[in-house]
Amino acid sequence: MSGGIIKENDTFFGLVARAAEYAAAEGRVNEKKLAKAVGVHIPTAAKLVCALRVMGVLGGKDKKYYPYTGSGTEAAAAEKRKAEYAQDYLPLVEEDKAFKPIGADGYMTGTLLPAIRIGAMYGSLSVIFLERKMSVGFERAHEIFDIIAACGLLGEEDEINPGRRKMAASLSDYDALYARLVTR
Repeated sequence: MSGGIIKENDTFFGLVARAAEYAAAEGRVNEKKLAKAVGVHIPTAAKLVCALRVMGVLGGKDKKYYPYTGSGTEAAAAEKRKAEYAQDYLPLVEEDKAFKPIGADGYMTGTLLPAIRIGAMYGSLSVIFLERKMSVGFERAHEIFDIIAACGLLGEEDEINPGRRKMAASLSDYDALYARLVTR
């Protein structure tokens, strides 16, 4: 997409698929390049970078860029999850003034990884559960839930807790993810 901002009906899963395709074609990305290529604001591009890093598509920060380390199949997987979570769509918070100073790395360590840890500890996640456990608003909790789902970390519906999805990651998986993303 050249210039302009995405239409409001584009889901986060579709954005992840387009970002994965762009990263595979480009070889390395940063938030500004991804924002321009996909047609989103920089805070959303930073969240896309976080999702791609959790999926294992992007490596650690190499100066200003994240090098592509994926297999090329991530876009198709994100498109498949898009159909699975079609009923969960909520528009992203495109402009986030509080987000600006922290960027992708701050969002990763301050928001996304703690949410994944909560899911791994309890074995399942829902938007309401994230809202309560993280003390955030519904829109922010839904956004975090969508990022975790787009990364492929959520499984089928939890029979014991209706409305929740089972986590596909255990605490040991979380520890490995944390070591890969945070400790360099």
